[in-house]
Amino acid sequence: MASWAESHSNHYVAAQGYSDKRRLEAPRVNVPPPDLNYRNGTPTFHVHGLPYNRTSGQYGHHEFLRALVSCHRFDLAHSMLTWQYEMRRNAQAILPFLFLGPSSVARDPAFVCDSGITLLVAARSSKSVRARKSFLDPATFASSAGIATWTFDFDHPAEFISLVKPVIRAINEHLEATCARTPIRDIHDVCGKVLIFCESGNDRSALLVAAYLMVVFGVEAIAAIHMVQSQRFCITLSDDMKNVLLDLQTITTAERQVSDADAVMKPFVMPSNDDGSVATRPRRPSKRNIDELYTSDDDMRNGVERLVETNVREGVAPFVDVAD
Repeated sequence: MASWAESHSNHYVAAQGYSDKRRLEAPRVNVPPPDLNYRNGTPTFHVHGLPYNRTSGQYGHHEFLRALVSCHRFDLAHSMLTWQYEMRRNAQAILPFLFLGPSSVARDPAFVCDSGITLLVAARSSKSVRARKSFLDPATFASSAGIATWTFDFDHPAEFISLVKPVIRAINEHLEATCARTPIRDIHDVCGKVLIFCESGNDRSALLVAAYLMVVFGVEAIAAIHMVQSQRFCITLSDDMKNVLLDLQTITTAERQVSDADAVMKPFVMPSNDDGSVATRPRRPSKRNIDELYTSDDDMRNGVERLVETNVREGVAPFVDVAD
């Protein structure tokens, strides 16, 4: 007696060729070009950031970072019309105090001295470091004499977010220590300069620079990529790296929302009045009740109907009926 699969296999045909290749790849991230304005033939664009609102020291001293962000605007000239292939061997200033480039410039004492670099940060492969401990270690470079160094090791981009916070904090603490005056009133009050590099200066180090822009200056992931690429046109971020930046954007947004909520709640922690009496506390916002937390079945059905009406892309059936 024929099995059920054998008796029904001739009633269906595959709708399309099957491949599991996409299951092994990161979701594609499309990065559209920035909106450019042309001034005297030079492409320029502006990036909107957010004020630094955190009060914790997880990324450095919050007062220094708040002043740093407030005194800098992102009006950038794009290098796409002037970029030349040989420029990939040089380092470019993404911010007045933050450079991005390959390991060859980090090894160059002349460049480090002439550019005023005070901190070398190497973004390295953990696998390469396990094979050779001195791999891209800036402390072993002749150019690092008398200046600070830092290494940031990770293999897969998925490890990046969990490891990047101490690196950003170290960079900011170094910059604060080099300030000509505090609080700073101008971006040029920051005397220190940081060079972030990897082997090519195009992937791991570019990812770190983009993350720094997102965390400190509050720019979105796509805008951070635009900023880095506008100055170093040869960067090559993989889809894995772009997805990491999108995940980091979600995390930084949540951190900012928590900081805003903490600022709103500060009036509820009030000191005593000048006469010694207890200060009057305003009414604390009420918590959500269970009716607000859960939606009814009718609301869920209405939500599904609205999704259907908006022409959401539907999936493709893996099999179709054989035509009569």
